[in-house]
Amino acid sequence: MTASERISRRSFNRGVFGAALYPLLANSVKPLFAELPHVNVPPDEIAYLIAEDSLYPTELKAKYEGSHPGVKRFWVENWREPRQIFEWKVNVQHSGKYEVTLMVSAPPGTPIAVEGPHNKLTFETTQPFYHDYWWKSSDYYWDRITLPALLSLPKGESAIRVHLIQPVAVGEKGAGLKSLELLNHKERPAFDARIRAFKSDTSWLNDAKFGVMCQCGGWTYPPHGPHKPWPGVIDQFDVEKYAALVDSTGAGYAVWSATWGQFLFPAPIQAIDEILPGRTSKRDLIGEMADALAKRNIRLILYYHAGATDAPKGHEMIPGSGSWWSKNWTTPYDKSLFVKNWCAIMQEVGERYGDRLAGWIYDDDLVYYPVPYEEMGKAAKAGSPSRIISYNPWIQARGTDFQDLQFGEGFVGSADLPESAHGIWPSGPHKGLHAHGNFQLDGPNWGIVRADEKITPPVFSAEKATEMGLLAAQRNEALSWNVEMYDDASVSEDSLKVLQQMGSAVRKLYPKKKA
Repeated sequence: MTASERISRRSFNRGVFGAALYPLLANSVKPLFAELPHVNVPPDEIAYLIAEDSLYPTELKAKYEGSHPGVKRFWVENWREPRQIFEWKVNVQHSGKYEVTLMVSAPPGTPIAVEGPHNKLTFETTQPFYHDYWWKSSDYYWDRITLPALLSLPKGESAIRVHLIQPVAVGEKGAGLKSLELLNHKERPAFDARIRAFKSDTSWLNDAKFGVMCQCGGWTYPPHGPHKPWPGVIDQFDVEKYAALVDSTGAGYAVWSATWGQFLFPAPIQAIDEILPGRTSKRDLIGEMADALAKRNIRLILYYHAGATDAPKGHEMIPGSGSWWSKNWTTPYDKSLFVKNWCAIMQEVGERYGDRLAGWIYDDDLVYYPVPYEEMGKAAKAGSPSRIISYNPWIQARGTDFQDLQFGEGFVGSADLPESAHGIWPSGPHKGLHAHGNFQLDGPNWGIVRADEKITPPVFSAEKATEMGLLAAQRNEALSWNVEMYDDASVSEDSLKVLQQMGSAVRKLYPKKKA
């Protein structure tokens, strides 16, 4: 919210639903909208109630990247006491019973209440402490929980509140709330049918087993010397060298960055040129790459970041004059232009490559959520209904069921997935998605973004990587091993040897099948 939208506590008192709440909150209310905006609850779609946009006490903290809000939105944390209430106004188009889904982080067994004007629902969290090799310090327990009971809502205006039932005493950051989603329970069968029709078959990943991921593009440097002006890296990139490198590992697929630190797309895409000229290349590197990999029985998945500013660090979600963000965002709260442009790009790219493009993995669902995922997913699968897609929720649970696989940043495999599941999570934060992880084998970053950067030694020994690869292959968890790559398609020899030893061991037990 902007400063002009904030008001005094006295004005807030006049606008609060339920006067009895005011004595409880009066000493700790965050600055509010002049009149808390209504969330419209449609009769046949999901209504998203975002924690950051609710009324909540000042001691709760909205998490940001950096020191200020932007288009990248996290959650509200430091939630510890039952008196700390989240409240939304809703405007319900059709009265009825509504399914409630929460994106919440709290220690297992934490009791939480959801209250509407007619009834109160309670539940306990179940997700264990979030951990993986990369984010071990994370103090979160993220889950996506759909309550078994339904919330009764009358037509018209009412209020919905969420609060803890008991204090949360553990954890540096306490509990956290991302959102509450509402769906009319009568629409659930039709909604599930749409999800089933949307999803693509991911069973080919069970044969592919693992892939090689490279964050290489227009931002990439050579082993020594200055950066090539765009699109120099693309014009000079050796596709055959790259494809042979991936093939030497035994990988069943490759993940290549269409965009990353800067929005520079390695193909002639008119939809991008119409938004901001100078961000595409005349050479169709993606098409050449797809063909070179296909000759070696390797599928191509594209990683896509929706577009950082031109700042050297990248991923700074701050619209600025002349930046990619400035051409895609009206305000951080208005995603209409972003969605329109995004769908146009996906539609053109998808139709251009058809079945040669096996999948998309979209970084930063912290930027996307919530968006019209079904509409966007259809654009993402243009030209190939079998194409698989995923959105990166980082350490959170999945943001939508209109996707096919777990993005899995930092996920290196887990024994929690039973072999009988054939690679699909049967429950938990990624329920219904194919288990997939992508993580750094070396560093210091995901890609080469500085001059004369020296690639660090592999994080895992060949023996450890082989153990990880075999266990994941046994459970049908697809692992994408990210290696830093210079602009001449070279990588660390030490990292390549690790991948080749791991891949050889996997292929002895699981020979690659024709893609």
